[in-house]
Amino acid sequence: MTQKITNFEEVFSSFIRASGRWRDTTPEALLGRWSRFVDDCEQGYPRDAEDYFNDLTSRDSLERALTSAELQEFPEMSQLRVRVEEIDSRFRALLIPEVFPGIPEKFWWARGMVKAGGKRLVEDVRREYRIDLIEVE
Repeated sequence: MTQKITNFEEVFSSFIRASGRWRDTTPEALLGRWSRFVDDCEQGYPRDAEDYFNDLTSRDSLERALTSAELQEFPEMSQLRVRVEEIDSRFRALLIPEVFPGIPEKFWWARGMVKAGGKRLVEDVRREYRIDLIEVE
């Protein structure tokens, strides 16, 4: 007999893993990853462009969860949504908007680019995308 998973954290993690993410799959871990990324961006993102875009995938995973029909039955989703929106509002303030207009508008976090970063990010973004960022120490 197969046991039905009814625990929010287990169902959430299973959903996130099924989308291809192999770490930070619990709601708290994924939210923490998004929050730490935004913290880093508030100081001027310290790593290179590859790391930046990789770290940004935590928000992609959160969006898949927030818009998933199968997770909406859990009351914990409304609290998660509030917490994501709080972090999102901090991140929106850090972006040069519409840098990547080919990305659908609903993925606003990927359409923009953080305004400031460390030397490696600034150099990568200038070289790859011809975008000038503010360099921070």
